[in-house]
Amino acid sequence: MAITLGRNAFLREVLLAALLSLSLPMVSLAGVYFYLQGGDVNLIGLFVSVITISALTAIPLIFYASLRLNAATLARERAYSGAPEQLIHKPLEGPLLLRRSMVAGSVKSRILAMLPGCIGFGLEFALMYYLTSGSGFFFLHALTGAMLIIQASIAANLLR
Repeated sequence: MAITLGRNAFLREVLLAALLSLSLPMVSLAGVYFYLQGGDVNLIGLFVSVITISALTAIPLIFYASLRLNAATLARERAYSGAPEQLIHKPLEGPLLLRRSMVAGSVKSRILAMLPGCIGFGLEFALMYYLTSGSGFFFLHALTGAMLIIQASIAANLLR
């Protein structure tokens, strides 16, 4: 509760979270690259490999980035508001839509902690949209885009 975070340190944490979230689409892009490179590629084996590598590397990195960003947001909120009392909800408690969070945090920190997932899965959806040439992923783009707008406004507010 005594730790606060300055603007530059908070911005560095946001950029680090965005960078770590790129691991998910990069694994998929590597799979597409291997598929396009060559001749006798087993498509099912490649698909299983991409999902396994994503599950073992990218998803834990996104979760780690989320935890770091949650803590950084809480520290920045303390510096920004200057209030001695900060409303931090316990894990699995809080407002209705944010009640499923496994970590303690404020409403802003929980929303901003979803940024790595939104970036990673948003780019993944964009890649799937491109590869399938279909609009089946449009709904996911709309939800992810709306969430990114909310997160950008919270981050910009905390950087003032």
